Amino acid sequence: MIASMSHRWVFRLVLLAAAVLLLARTGSVPLMDPDEARYARTSLEMLRSGDLVIPTFEELPRLVKPPLLHWLHLPMFRLLGTGEWVVRLPSTLSTLMAIWITGWIARRRFGEEGAVWAALIMTTSFLVIGIGRLNTLDALLSVHILAVIALDIAEPEEVGRYRSLVVGCLLGLAFLAKGPVGVILPLLVILAGRTAAGRSVIPSPSGVLRASAGWCAVALPWGLVVLRRIGVGSTGGLSKAEIMERIFEGSAHVEPPWYYAGVLLVGFMPWVAPLAVGLFRVAFLGRGKKARTGLYAGAGLLVGLLFFSLAQGKVATYILPLAPLMAILVTWELGQELQAPHERRFTAALLAGAMAGFGAVLAVVSALDLPQAAGVTALAGAGVYIAGAIVAFVGVLRHRPRQVYGAGAAASGLFLLLLVTVFLPSHAGTRSALSLLEAVPEVKTGRPIAVVNMNLPSLTWYLDQAPERLAPSRVPDRLSAEDRLVLVLNRRDVPSLSAGTLRRLQEIGSLEKYVVFEEIVQNPGFMPEPEEAPIP
Repeated sequence: MIASMSHRWVFRLVLLAAAVLLLARTGSVPLMDPDEARYARTSLEMLRSGDLVIPTFEELPRLVKPPLLHWLHLPMFRLLGTGEWVVRLPSTLSTLMAIWITGWIARRRFGEEGAVWAALIMTTSFLVIGIGRLNTLDALLSVHILAVIALDIAEPEEVGRYRSLVVGCLLGLAFLAKGPVGVILPLLVILAGRTAAGRSVIPSPSGVLRASAGWCAVALPWGLVVLRRIGVGSTGGLSKAEIMERIFEGSAHVEPPWYYAGVLLVGFMPWVAPLAVGLFRVAFLGRGKKARTGLYAGAGLLVGLLFFSLAQGKVATYILPLAPLMAILVTWELGQELQAPHERRFTAALLAGAMAGFGAVLAVVSALDLPQAAGVTALAGAGVYIAGAIVAFVGVLRHRPRQVYGAGAAASGLFLLLLVTVFLPSHAGTRSALSLLEAVPEVKTGRPIAVVNMNLPSLTWYLDQAPERLAPSRVPDRLSAEDRLVLVLNRRDVPSLSAGTLRRLQEIGSLEKYVVFEEIVQNPGFMPEPEEAPIP
């Protein structure tokens, strides 16, 4: 009993540590392009317009994604303002809830200590904390998918007789978070997990009816109103873009099938080592009731990875919903080692080796010509991981798996703290227009602004003004309006402007890849020279 109470206090400390990693300096990190600023601006426009059905960005309808994130932003913006930490609060809270639910699952399968380890592994995973600090849809989607999986893993007496109805409601919320993937992915994981664990995969008719009713009650009202307002044809086009083109044709972010292997290697370092062993163990050695949770998590993880890998469009953040399955499987693998610590040392040794290897990689990276914040973070991270590897190897020699895993968690936690407090604030400045606005105050004078061949939602957010978007070929015609236009270009696109166009512009500032021009005021009666061919 005393040990259980102690583990529960440790579990709360893990949640507190997760909150620190998620919130540290988040208010001082500018919103980044493209997704963070775009979602924030869409929520702000919904707040101002009062239209809860059709989201808009720069006053144009944007129905590519459902509106759940924007609905959550509205009360937060009203009560807390529109600071960066408020904008990111839905992702922060979703990630904390996902860590808690992962612990809830582990507690019922592995006991109080298992809950601590599962939560700790989630908290010290780069992908989990990194995405949890961003204003995107992925953390919000993940927590609803995880809740569905948690209810499916749990025994009926643990969740009550309304499980199917609650699952349907959660699937509806997952759909409102990110569309069809919120329904497809959890059903695939459940099907694979149940099959691997030897459970029935055929739901009861009453369960299907209750789940369908829950989904319809949550998601159908918004869908019907959208259908009425934009019509059947437009709705079908949106569905095609979200399902057929994104998954099968790859309209954007096209990557090779092995893309997520690299994401796993970096995003879940150093836990990929015990994860690989755990997957092998459940695939070839796992049998019986004691391996049921490991089999469920392993099969669900593999099917989820296969689903994302076969899709043409790929982004690293997409696999975040699979992180809890990874944490559960690694926790299960640790349990196997604790049953026979003197005989099973391979996984612990592999984990220690992964830490040493990652530390060596960071040491090499720190020697490269990097920005100061990146170099300092890499060098300090190398020291942290190498020190952790030494502690871990001592644990291997002394047959103490807890020491090895604890060293991995401590090293990853410290490195994450370095990332979020030193590296990320500096790096975010290169992916946001806020730094440009601070470096070139003339952009904030209220004059007409155009961005050339770029997508900068953060400029719209921080200026509270929608810029025009121009192709390089349209710049000469736009300058003829004589309204002292301000142009923002990527430095590499400046040569695409003709010499005649450049003579009509003067540079008023720059920052890293951005260059800002303004139109030169012409004298009355002045006739500009004819356009020349673009500079090669």
